[in-house]
Amino acid sequence: MRWIFRIVLGLIALAVFAVAVLFLLPAERIAKVVSDRFEAATGRAMTLAGDVRPTLWPELGVNIAAVTIANADWSDAGPMLVAERLSVGVDIAALWSGDVRIRKVEMVAPRLLLETAADGRRNWEMARSGGNGSSPAQGRGTGAPQVPEFTLDRAEITGGVLRIVDRGAGTTTELRDVDLTLSVPDFRGAAELDLGAALNGQRISLAAEISQFADFVGTGAVPVSAEIGVGGNSFVFQGRAGLDPLAAGGRLRTAVDDLGALAALAGSAAPDLPRGLGREIALDAEMTASGAGALALRDMTLRLDHNTLTGGADVSLGGARPKIVAALSAGALDLSAAASEGGGTAPGAAVAAPTGWSRAPIDVSGLQAVDAEVALAAASVDLGMATLGRTDLRIRLEQGRAVTDIRGMEAYGGNVTGAFILNSRGGLSTRADLEAKGVRLKPLLGELAGWDRLETTGDVSVNLLGVGNSVDALMNSWEGSGEIRFGPGALAGLDLVGMLRNLDASYVGAGVKTIFDSIGATFTVKNGVVTNADLTFLSPLLTATGKGRIGLGGRTLDYRLEPKLLNGVRVPVLITGTWADPKFRLDLEALAKERLDAEAEKVKAKAEAEVIERLNEELGVTIEAKEDIDDVLKQELEQRARDGLLDLLGGRN
Repeated sequence: MRWIFRIVLGLIALAVFAVAVLFLLPAERIAKVVSDRFEAATGRAMTLAGDVRPTLWPELGVNIAAVTIANADWSDAGPMLVAERLSVGVDIAALWSGDVRIRKVEMVAPRLLLETAADGRRNWEMARSGGNGSSPAQGRGTGAPQVPEFTLDRAEITGGVLRIVDRGAGTTTELRDVDLTLSVPDFRGAAELDLGAALNGQRISLAAEISQFADFVGTGAVPVSAEIGVGGNSFVFQGRAGLDPLAAGGRLRTAVDDLGALAALAGSAAPDLPRGLGREIALDAEMTASGAGALALRDMTLRLDHNTLTGGADVSLGGARPKIVAALSAGALDLSAAASEGGGTAPGAAVAAPTGWSRAPIDVSGLQAVDAEVALAAASVDLGMATLGRTDLRIRLEQGRAVTDIRGMEAYGGNVTGAFILNSRGGLSTRADLEAKGVRLKPLLGELAGWDRLETTGDVSVNLLGVGNSVDALMNSWEGSGEIRFGPGALAGLDLVGMLRNLDASYVGAGVKTIFDSIGATFTVKNGVVTNADLTFLSPLLTATGKGRIGLGGRTLDYRLEPKLLNGVRVPVLITGTWADPKFRLDLEALAKERLDAEAEKVKAKAEAEVIERLNEELGVTIEAKEDIDDVLKQELEQRARDGLLDLLGGRN
């Protein structure tokens, strides 16, 4: 930011001039000359409302009260700089030899405005007319300084205010209580900078060491070490940098233990992150930044609480929101706390609760803060409510809509592929288009729904859409379809064979089970209710079909299973109640009705047989089935009518 040096050096030259004319001009005349010379050097008007007092001891210099520097002519926001007092002192002995050695620069309570117009113009871009302190020194090879050489024992700013206004973006940032010290003992050597300020109530500190000051303020990048502190957080950089803070490269190490302090800088509340997702963050990476607002991180190690990820990332700050493109890998990721901390109630726990699914609002506003494209590979992922093996994901987050492409996910002995979409635009909606091959159902249903009675391995495919801002709303809104195909296994807690053989519904409970060879079904889902009409159940001793409804939102059961033993015994079984407490009972009423209908059919068949036998005797014909009775009677009546007519006409002897 060369404009800073242009202003300061202009003031230094004017201090020397003020001392030179100390005995020749009155204070008012000195103030007028100083103002004119400053405007010639910078193109900006300076107003000195107080006294201008040259000093001879302990340094040759000047004290200026109430300094005001005008803003750009296109701005209506007031002065660019207002300070209560400015003091400049130089080494008089060095001055006689032609060197500019500055002993001190002190500015008290400055109020500085940095403003960007809607068309991109910036108020710190000043014209230069060749006045004192404004012309660059001649270059001395690569990295030549762009300001006259000087040395500075100490520059100090106390009690300052810095306002940064961007009219194009419509933003205003204000740093208060700005304190700064700068030491440049050798213009071509090392310099030290210490800065403190408050932003949105948070104290920010910066301590930096610059190895080659001349090249730093010129066009080159030089070795720099810097440490930034915000609350309990620290950011340490060691590498190369120039005057442009967004053009740097080197090692970056961060330790973030206070997310609230960082969130306050942006004027927002601290996110309530579960453990494992970044309550404490540590980053160690090789960083390269460019003036275009791009940041590249390589050889990166990122620690989120107890989870560690490695890889690389590119961060772009030039769009409507930051964008992150990253490729990350991890060993065992433990995200189990997400099920109980800051993320609502775990599904397994919700099953046991009498109140049902959690109605706590799900906050997904964080999806709007950043865009991202992330490739993640992990050896395992513990979600608390589910345990996954090797996982390969591609995540694309754009304007609050996150699409997770599951390339492969080992889960419950099988593999899951598909896509999962989480959309925060206009509320929360989610879609799951997933296919699971060879998964073990007992641990899957046990962890996700608290129901562990189905012991089998099989395939599941679902395509579901849910809308709602809580788990309860989502579970009551699911719509879509799916299919299940299970191999050999057992249904624990239910002995269908014993139930049918003994017509006793008490064959339910611990220690009993029904062995089966396969289960298959398709289903549809609407308003959180699963409807099925084509269940097939095959086992060594029975077969069964089934149909009914399962309430995902209410966690209810209303299902009719019709098993049939190999000896022909068949008794419908009604399954009702809740997932946590299902009720099984034999549908004896339906069975009695079926038997009554069967007996009625027997009686009807016997009566029909007797009628046919009697007709055969009376008519002398042969009737084999009831369907033939009408035809035989019609034929017999027609024949008798013909015979009677012939007798009447005498046509038959």
